[in-house]
Amino acid sequence: MTKISSFLLLTILALSTPSWAQKAPSKLKGRASTEQISQFYYTFTQLTASYAPLVNPISLTGGVTWDDPSLPITTTFPVVINGVTLDIVGVEGLGATIIGGALSNPNTIYLAAPFEADVIDRGYDSSISLSPISYKIEGPTGSRILKIEWKEVGSYGEYDLTGGILTNYMSFQAWIYEGTNVIEYRYGANTITNSPLFYDGETGPYIGFATETGANLTSNLLSGPVASPTLVLTEQAVIGTPANGTVYRFTPVGGTGSSVAEQHLRQTLTVFPNPASDILQLQLKNQVAEAQVRLYDLSGREVKRVQLTEMQTTLDISDLAAGMYNLRMEGVAGSLKVIKK
Repeated sequence: MTKISSFLLLTILALSTPSWAQKAPSKLKGRASTEQISQFYYTFTQLTASYAPLVNPISLTGGVTWDDPSLPITTTFPVVINGVTLDIVGVEGLGATIIGGALSNPNTIYLAAPFEADVIDRGYDSSISLSPISYKIEGPTGSRILKIEWKEVGSYGEYDLTGGILTNYMSFQAWIYEGTNVIEYRYGANTITNSPLFYDGETGPYIGFATETGANLTSNLLSGPVASPTLVLTEQAVIGTPANGTVYRFTPVGGTGSSVAEQHLRQTLTVFPNPASDILQLQLKNQVAEAQVRLYDLSGREVKRVQLTEMQTTLDISDLAAGMYNLRMEGVAGSLKVIKK
């Protein structure tokens, strides 16, 4: 096994191939000077709540020990990270990064990092997994929560320096909310007494979000002591380990119903009336000549498609069931909520 020095192992999603994802190492750490896009995708709030392990979750690791895993997740609702509705989502990188891609923008990767350090299964040298990664989807349709759990994960830094004796561990979860697109990182008990050892010389984990397209990099990461961190636009690690019961909540900029990407889409496409009973009027703006628009139900299934070839056209939704749908435009990140009466 080769030690990976960067805090984040980025993945270039092979969206045009049958495989879920294809790994390619790339350093985010130390690349703040290359940042060309600076914007906040989220606002940050710190809370406290009792940490509860998931009950009867779906295992992603299947009882197999792991290091630098690549684990696709099957969701029952569209997952939104950094204002973009993802077509592919899973756990990637150094072990604790949620990573996704969108078919409409295959050259960009979207990352959510609840606890980015070089973590490892504490049973790595045996045949028994001691640090399972699992997930569960709870709640009624329209307000479901995707909960991903890392249970008592160890550190590769400790593994490397002690010959496999792992006494430090951390438990944590990421909650992704349907509809509001709020994301929470929730932290449980830990036995980390030697931070430099566990974090391989860093002050703590990297916590937050990142988007990368070529040389363009946007980071929304927490900085400062874990008891009172702030959200910054540059590459930062927090100081310390979040205490048991800590909750970091990230709310999309512009409110839970309007992400940065959605606001950008609204600048390109006008949809009216909304709600609508039979016909949606679609009007392109900003001198866009033509575009393909698709409508998805809340399970992510495509239900309508139209090629806009004039400055204004229509989409017949009369045969659809009443409810909420997501409208996406090819080549533009984000989605618009459409209500069928």
